[in-house]
Amino acid sequence: MEIKQLEYFVAASEKGSFNKAAECLYTSQPNVSKVISGLEKELGRELFERNSKGIRLTPFGETMKEYAQNILKNILMINSTVSITPGEKLAVSTFPDSFTAKILIDFYEETSGKYNIEHFQGTAEEITDNVMKGLSEIGIVFIAENQIHSFQHILTHKKLKFCPFDTKELCIYAGRNNPLYERDSVSFSELPDLKFISGVRDYFSMEHHLETVSLGIIRREMLNNVICTTSEYVVLNALVNTDICSMGVNFFRDQYREYGVKTLAIDGCEPFITVGYVSGENQELSRPGMEFIEKFRQML
Repeated sequence: MEIKQLEYFVAASEKGSFNKAAECLYTSQPNVSKVISGLEKELGRELFERNSKGIRLTPFGETMKEYAQNILKNILMINSTVSITPGEKLAVSTFPDSFTAKILIDFYEETSGKYNIEHFQGTAEEITDNVMKGLSEIGIVFIAENQIHSFQHILTHKKLKFCPFDTKELCIYAGRNNPLYERDSVSFSELPDLKFISGVRDYFSMEHHLETVSLGIIRREMLNNVICTTSEYVVLNALVNTDICSMGVNFFRDQYREYGVKTLAIDGCEPFITVGYVSGENQELSRPGMEFIEKFRQML
């Protein structure tokens, strides 16, 4: 069995046609048909029902499709671990935010580019999965204090450990077009009147804890999230060009200053977001990993 056979099979099953599969694979329809027929012969069973209207997966084909997709996904992950260039590297996963992006660039400049950097973004689950699978050495996460226990439980199953840096409070980022721009703070009761751009939807998202930290004044569903995106570029453009604001962890007050975006404190909001990193349970950090963590500590 060859990887090519699985790729052709999955493409045909997803497109529902040998012709359409051939188009996306940049080959001919007879070649797709020949490759899949060879796979069926090797498996000893048909993967597709063929008739005048096209093709349809057999029950056996449905089962094989799931297996084939998992194999191709794992191959992609294996390939992603191969460095483009040789040498020491820093492999880190983070939430999509400009603060960690700035630290990564500063780290690159301060180390004179002597380390290769591989950076992935995602949810808390995706970050911890990346570390567990070896795609990243370090995962930077922000976890609410009342969820630390649940988070630690998940890490135990993944054979990971959580090393906290500091505990921070929430803040609001607002651009010049926001009606609150001239103020220094905002109350919890004012938040439902604002328009927000939110990031990745995550079980460990700080928005889930608004009711607790605000003493019941506001809940997550009361926020007017008009845009949801995983792109920090979209977030920044919304802050700069519209009256939309965003909620964040108050790490670094000047991270948006050059764009005319300011930080507003939330009145009465106590620090409750723990900032830290995830790594292998019994793993010692590499030299670039240790240097990056020290850089992160300094920035906090």
